[in-house]
Amino acid sequence: MTKENKNLEIEMTEEEILEMTEDEIINKLLEPTEVPERTYMIDRIGIPITLKGLSEREIQRIRRECTIERKHRGQRIKELNEEEFNAALIEAATVSPNWSDKRLLSNLKLSSGKEVIKRKLLAGEMMALADKVMELSGFDDELEEIDNIKN
Repeated sequence: MTKENKNLEIEMTEEEILEMTEDEIINKLLEPTEVPERTYMIDRIGIPITLKGLSEREIQRIRRECTIERKHRGQRIKELNEEEFNAALIEAATVSPNWSDKRLLSNLKLSSGKEVIKRKLLAGEMMALADKVMELSGFDDELEEIDNIKN
């Protein structure tokens, strides 16, 4: 069964959605859910990169790690290092390739997968992949109101 057919089988009609009981909703929430994954091609390098969605907790941890705090005129200012954030986001969300592979690290003389990402990808490629991670993590999803489904 293809993934598309599987999705069609579990889709509910508008009427079924509107008539769901509290128990049915709770049971749906208790079902295991899959983390979305997609593969993107970096044409310049000629490699596929498979990314997965991240949880809010994972994204917040990465954001904290990539935020620097400095004092300016007696006030503490927090700044997000966007290059570090994008590289860390890509590293955490990458299913394939393994950015921390020993061969990559030793041949490129780098110490981490984040450094490999920053060395091999251009700024625009990093930003585009980071945007895809956020989309897979649900940040680009629009929620549909039940009234809109009804009409």
